[in-house]
Amino acid sequence: MKKYSLAIYFVILFILCSAVIIGAKVLGQQGAYLAQLYMLVPAITAIITRIFFYKPKFSDANLRFGKLSDYFKFWIISICVTILSYILFTLLGGITWDFTGQVFLNRLAEQFAAAGQDINASLPTGFTPMTMLLIYFVGGLTIFNILPGIITGFGEEFGHRGFMFPLLYKIKPWVGIIIGGLIWYAWHLPLVLVIPQTTQYPFWQNLLNFIILAVGSVCTFIYLAYVYVKSKSVWVTSLAHIAMNNSASSFSYFAVIQNQVLANVGLALTMIIVVAVLYFKKELDIFQKYFQDNHAG
Repeated sequence: MKKYSLAIYFVILFILCSAVIIGAKVLGQQGAYLAQLYMLVPAITAIITRIFFYKPKFSDANLRFGKLSDYFKFWIISICVTILSYILFTLLGGITWDFTGQVFLNRLAEQFAAAGQDINASLPTGFTPMTMLLIYFVGGLTIFNILPGIITGFGEEFGHRGFMFPLLYKIKPWVGIIIGGLIWYAWHLPLVLVIPQTTQYPFWQNLLNFIILAVGSVCTFIYLAYVYVKSKSVWVTSLAHIAMNNSASSFSYFAVIQNQVLANVGLALTMIIVVAVLYFKKELDIFQKYFQDNHAG
């Protein structure tokens, strides 16, 4: 029954994701806005599957609020993970720093100009591009992780970690961790069809990036799955996820990529280090205990 539910989940996920991507392509330049809807599709899919095709319904969905201390702990840990990644980016030569933020603002102004808009005209009265940049930098590390960030994080976590992962893990632990991570990575790939790519790379570099990012994605999947079973709350996991995303964006305002492959290597190494720390501290043993004590899977 549970394997049947998992198969239904994948079918619905494929149909809804395909519909969003096709809709985005039809809309052309405006279709990039559908990327936000794409991020909510796993949660929508899990809700449909749980209601109509999953006997336990929502009893094992870990929708509990969780401990307040877990939110603070995993928010800090996730930001520290991002900081480690940027340290490695720098050491590997993947990026250089522009603490004025002017490189980012110039690039943003060019994007506005390409769309026939003036970046200054789009800002609230009295605000400069640099003011907004600083607001988004601080917000990405703090309040933007709460709302709407946690809702965006919920879109992925309720589906991928809250439903798909436990059912895959019950098949075999390595299936839940490795195959689950690769499926999660593959789910992100169609976004390249929606989000405009400003840089073209040769085939060998695209292939190398694909492999490196796949490894990093599996390790990131393990980290977020750990947060999920450790906190037993999909909301805590959502916060941990969005804290990594938003803090990475915040630091990116002041970073200039010099070598994308080296930057991707730095990201993969970061998540390998995170998983290694969890492994040697025996924190990953919690998976076995969770699935023995909890009938969620």
